[in-house]
Amino acid sequence: MSILKSIMTAIRGGVSEVGEAVVDANAVRILEQEIRESGEALAKAKTSLTSMKGTEISLNRMVNTLNEDIVSLESKAMACLEKGEEALAIEVAERIAEKESERNELKTEYDTAKVNVNKVNKMIKGYEKRIQKNKRDLDKVKTVEQLQKATSAISSNISASGSADNKISAALERVKAKQQKFEDNLEAGDWMENQGDDLEARLAGAGIGENSASGNSVLARLKSQKKEA
Repeated sequence: MSILKSIMTAIRGGVSEVGEAVVDANAVRILEQEIRESGEALAKAKTSLTSMKGTEISLNRMVNTLNEDIVSLESKAMACLEKGEEALAIEVAERIAEKESERNELKTEYDTAKVNVNKVNKMIKGYEKRIQKNKRDLDKVKTVEQLQKATSAISSNISASGSADNKISAALERVKAKQQKFEDNLEAGDWMENQGDDLEARLAGAGIGENSASGNSVLARLKSQKKEA
């Protein structure tokens, strides 16, 4: 209640902005408190409704009992008339009138109690729906609040670690550059090997090299050696 009292004090003092600020800063706590208080009030209302319903049931039973008594007395009055007991029949009729008067009063009370029970029951059901809606709203507010806190924390961490991230990024770029240079060197080595193989092939094609002798050249050389001998 201290939060609500602070708000009411601020509003009564004409400081509406202060009151709004208090509400905004404590919205979740205020809503939780209102839901608790609403639940307590609802429980008391249900207890009162139970008592009212009990009274209604009791009045209805009393009315029914009086109706049964009246029916019984009417039967007895008819029996008195059949036997010619006029004076006795009048006494029974007077008792019936008393019962009917009492019955009518109780019936009025019963009708009023029934109307009130239905009215209060309808109010309670509507109140329950509002409380349930408030609970759902509170869950949504809490979820959003948690998400906002998480987002704020992430943003703060990113901001705080920005320079560290830059250093790490720079280091990664250096590592990538070294790896790329190593791969370039490997590619250059392969190129050089291929260049060597190509040179030998080109020399052989030109008839230059150890393996450049053909069968004809060998035969010519042998014939020359024979002539000299």
